[in-house]
Amino acid sequence: MSSSCNATAPIDISTNASTNPIKVGSFICSYDPDLCTGAAVSMSEDRVYLTIKCNSSNDSKVVFYGGGSFIPTEIRIYAPSLHTYNGSHTDAEMLIVHSPGSSNSSNSGSSGLIVSVPISISSNGTSTDMSAILQAANTINPGTLSVNSSAPINEDINVNDLIPAKPYYVYYGTLPYDSCGGNYYYAVFTDTISAVGPISNMVASGIATVPMASKTNLQKSNGPPTTGSGDGDDGQAEEYVLYQVVDDESCPDAKPKGKSTAADDSTGKSFGINAIFGIVIAALIVGVAYLFWNWNVVKTAAATTVAAASAAVAGSSAPAPPPSLFASNSNNSGNMSTGQLIFVLMISIIGCIFVAYVGGTSVYRANK
Repeated sequence: MSSSCNATAPIDISTNASTNPIKVGSFICSYDPDLCTGAAVSMSEDRVYLTIKCNSSNDSKVVFYGGGSFIPTEIRIYAPSLHTYNGSHTDAEMLIVHSPGSSNSSNSGSSGLIVSVPISISSNGTSTDMSAILQAANTINPGTLSVNSSAPINEDINVNDLIPAKPYYVYYGTLPYDSCGGNYYYAVFTDTISAVGPISNMVASGIATVPMASKTNLQKSNGPPTTGSGDGDDGQAEEYVLYQVVDDESCPDAKPKGKSTAADDSTGKSFGINAIFGIVIAALIVGVAYLFWNWNVVKTAAATTVAAASAAVAGSSAPAPPPSLFASNSNNSGNMSTGQLIFVLMISIIGCIFVAYVGGTSVYRANK
């Protein structure tokens, strides 16, 4: 078919050749798990391909780089494959055909998107979804295709499980069958999914690969697409953030374990200096208190002498002097009482602690 028109697809994917990597954007193909629920597999009248019509009301999210959003409409299976891989066909190939999303005008230049997955057939295939599709297709009678060309799929098919978690190739080309027209984005996987076979009653399509054109622009992804397979992926574009782990030795604020820093030393020294300063202040308080007490004693003695003299002149006894905070009893002979000394020392110690605490706290906060 490709020889009868200006086809630019399908092509041969050479995994050994150097291919430009995709540098910008992402590919999200998160399919609705009910995309194929209740659907039947049908065989074309010429027995060239199998087809499954997708449910029109599905919540699939398919976004292809800058091409915009797309809606899955049909799944086709060809045997052998349409694309070749390093010059060779695989047993079969699945094409998920998408039409442009109606609400997205950014992909107005594209006719749609085709996701291609190669299939290998074996007796111990691991894809239960694809095996179920092929098993249903094998029940179709090729002699009665005009009457009944379809068969129900007896398993719930999750299309997400048919997408390999592998890198893929992208290019731009025409539709690989029918009119071989249009302009389609392609996402072609080269890692196969394996299914239990055989594939019965199908014939080769005869569609040949074509050389890459100037607008093919073949590129390769660095990783798998974002899918809706049951691996915790929610179908949103993944974002990876690299956090650089910095060694403690390269961090200027890091404190080596078991060692004191300059800030610790200065804090300790400042606290000691403030303690000495507090002791000096306490000593001054004691001295001032002592002088004040002695001055009070002198005033009391003088007042008593004057009162006694006046009393002698008047012939009456002297009144008792007013009570004083620092008044001494008659047994101290001008010295501080024990209670007075303890009071002064307590005031001095409190002043010492206060000065040392305030000074040390200020230095600590400044160095923090």
